[in-house]
Amino acid sequence: MQHLEAVKTRYGFAQGAGYVDTVLPQVQFFWSTETVPRAPLIYNAGIVLILQGHKIGYLGEHVFEYNPDHYLVVSLPTPFDCATFATETDPMLGLFINIDAADLRALAPLVAAETGRDKVASLGLSPAPADADLKGAVDRLLKALCSEAESQALGQGIVREILFHALKGPHGGALQALAQSDSHYDRVARSITRIRESYAENLNVDALAETAGMSAPVFYRAFKSITGSSPLQYLKATRLSRAQGLLLEGKIGVAEAARRVGYENAAHFSREFKKHFQVSPKEAQGAGYHPIDL
Repeated sequence: MQHLEAVKTRYGFAQGAGYVDTVLPQVQFFWSTETVPRAPLIYNAGIVLILQGHKIGYLGEHVFEYNPDHYLVVSLPTPFDCATFATETDPMLGLFINIDAADLRALAPLVAAETGRDKVASLGLSPAPADADLKGAVDRLLKALCSEAESQALGQGIVREILFHALKGPHGGALQALAQSDSHYDRVARSITRIRESYAENLNVDALAETAGMSAPVFYRAFKSITGSSPLQYLKATRLSRAQGLLLEGKIGVAEAARRVGYENAAHFSREFKKHFQVSPKEAQGAGYHPIDL
């Protein structure tokens, strides 16, 4: 991309891995200068654009690559596994754009009217090929992000343009479904919000279905169709991901981390943690790396 080097100079990405906010509150850069083996990750609803390097995602039986030619549409926060490929001389650099609900509701009907039909909704997390229009908008966004004045004057409009192109893309149906109030997407999104805000509580399928305003069987099928996992699998992945972050901070022990994320039995927590991450909680405390959760 034409303005990629200017972005690197402006933001000065350090060695290791991390993310940095930009002048635009819904836009963040993330990077890594080292290869990271397959590990659990959760993105918030948004558009993930890889500017350099590549990642491989694993969602159930789905395996996909996202790179400068393939962006990721995340219509709902979805736990999945991800491997990052990067080195100090060839780092991975990406851009994350949070989806603004008001912009989505304004743009979705325009796309539906232009295509003459609503697109079929896909999983809550799907890769899509980046066409020339989207790549051009991303490059102009990079240029704007190198200047506070350009960011303030032009940034929001360019972000809306990128969202518009994503809506027109092959997985725009998931975004269109999210824009529709009281759809299955909207109802499942409510339950996901409850999980992410109250994961330490004693949640079950019936309670989450009540939050979604659906019967338990219908909710279970809708949740699995949209996210690729069952509600309780999602809850477990969220709890374990939060526990991993607590352990890597190094301020509390395993038993306390287990308690804070909703496990009453530390031994049960340790077994599930090792099964999920392939390392024990004690080993994770010394790992020194935590996947970025945007």
